[in-house]
Amino acid sequence: MIAAMKAGLRDRLRGEGGAISAGALIAIALALLVGYLLLAAFEGDTAQFGKVSVPGKGQVELPEGDVDIYYSEGVNPDEGIPLITPDDLRYRVTGPAGQVISTNSRGADAKSTGDGMTRLIGAMKAPVEGFYTVETESTLAGQRITPAVTCGQGPLAAVGQRFDEVVDALRGPLGIVVLVVLVILFLLPRWRLARRRASYQDK
Repeated sequence: MIAAMKAGLRDRLRGEGGAISAGALIAIALALLVGYLLLAAFEGDTAQFGKVSVPGKGQVELPEGDVDIYYSEGVNPDEGIPLITPDDLRYRVTGPAGQVISTNSRGADAKSTGDGMTRLIGAMKAPVEGFYTVETESTLAGQRITPAVTCGQGPLAAVGQRFDEVVDALRGPLGIVVLVVLVILFLLPRWRLARRRASYQDK
């Protein structure tokens, strides 16, 4: 009798251990997901979608969604020279269908890049993925070192876009697979425990 009670307690603990293991796997998966999203903040590049010289005209390939617009120069940040956006800088963005894209002015402190400095000057929402034409104008930028308008993503925009990508992926076949795996993780320990209890009743 005592031996049977010990065996039952041991099997119960094993069953609970299985449930905890399933919960731990889910917690690890959620932690990895959060890490994957936050990693986008560090991977955000102020010129990842391309750049256009100032003055000049060129095309950049943009994803659908939020895009940040920056002014950059090839100056050495260690020299202590501040990055000042030309007062007469103007830029215009045209969409794939020829429509003018609305842009909003933004401002932020200048920051160092791998080959110079950059400053956030605007933001836009690309209606579709595709090639966009950027036209820039400035007479004051002619004396600057490789002045350019670049298109990229800041940390928040990069995380937001990656989150949207994850949500879109989960709406498809991947979401069904994830749901099936979660159901199995939850039900498998309970199924094993039920089998053990049934075997004890048979004995």
